[in-house]
Amino acid sequence: MRRIVLTLLGLLPLALPAQNLLLNGGFEEENICSEYSKNCAPEGWISTSLYADYYFDDAPNALEGQHFVGLVLARMDRQVAKHFLRSRLLCGLRKGAQYQLQFYIRSKHPVFDSIGIYFSANDFLYQKEKLRGTRPQLLLKDSVQLQPSKEWQKVSFMYTATGTENFISIGDFKSSEHSFSGAPDLGKDYYFFIDSLSLTPLNPQERLCTEAGAVKEEEYGFDVRHNLLDRLVYVYTKAPPPVPPLAKTILQRVDTLVIPDVLFATNSYALGEEAKNLVSQLANKTASARIDSVVVEGHTDSQGNLSANQTLSENRAASVAAFLQPLLPSTIVSRGWASTRPAADNRSAAGRQKNRRVEIYVYMRE
Repeated sequence: MRRIVLTLLGLLPLALPAQNLLLNGGFEEENICSEYSKNCAPEGWISTSLYADYYFDDAPNALEGQHFVGLVLARMDRQVAKHFLRSRLLCGLRKGAQYQLQFYIRSKHPVFDSIGIYFSANDFLYQKEKLRGTRPQLLLKDSVQLQPSKEWQKVSFMYTATGTENFISIGDFKSSEHSFSGAPDLGKDYYFFIDSLSLTPLNPQERLCTEAGAVKEEEYGFDVRHNLLDRLVYVYTKAPPPVPPLAKTILQRVDTLVIPDVLFATNSYALGEEAKNLVSQLANKTASARIDSVVVEGHTDSQGNLSANQTLSENRAASVAAFLQPLLPSTIVSRGWASTRPAADNRSAAGRQKNRRVEIYVYMRE
């Protein structure tokens, strides 16, 4: 008896790309400031530092790419205000959902116990006291014990959202001044450096909101830095501009249909009537849903020529997609994997039969 499986994605192997909720996490995209018309800052990020360099174009010392960011911790000849780096999130976080925050940090000074991350609803740039006295939700010392080093070190946090997050800030939250005995990093300044930030949902079905592109465009269009930013902050101190809440991330539901090999003619990509009926049932089931996209993937077993199997898997996926398109008007992507993504062991006949299949993934918003 032939079994046709209609199931949820969680039971099937499908790798979804991570959804980074941070703008320009590698700092490779450069902002051209309106004051000096120079690439003196990364797009999407602003530092409270007005006198010290914080954006570095230095490939040999970057984790990857050309750029990284550094924040001043202390100065040899005088006290300095705390420096923070802030950015707006692409989408609002979902209350109670968990997210993984990762980045790399480097400093040859004993400062890691006071480096933290603060999520906020409002933009602290327009607060008179900035983040003085604020306790961040995340401190490095609570996640990992790091030692001073000239090498990049990885930091990873799990964060449970409150649902009010609009901005993320990174900086030194030590309440008192630092005192260092070693040589400064640049001029008279002592730094810590960061690179390659990402904030991703743990739930693979949580995706970027549709407004993410508009948020990116707005943030990349803000070119005020240096003295012009200082003046803007002064103007807004008593009456900060309103910050509308970000649209929340999209939580997707995925329906999956697996069409086994027996519903195709041998070595053929033509759909049989039973396969067409199954695809039609899936289309009817999801027709009223808010569909984001549809992915159709073809697979074979490991027997025979890899090139021929690749062609067969692509043709079968394309055949299913062509039949589905008029039934489910949406963006449909078809692709073939040959035998590279087996669902079972290819060493047995039963396993090879399970591997010869076409899978349809329908991504819907809840």
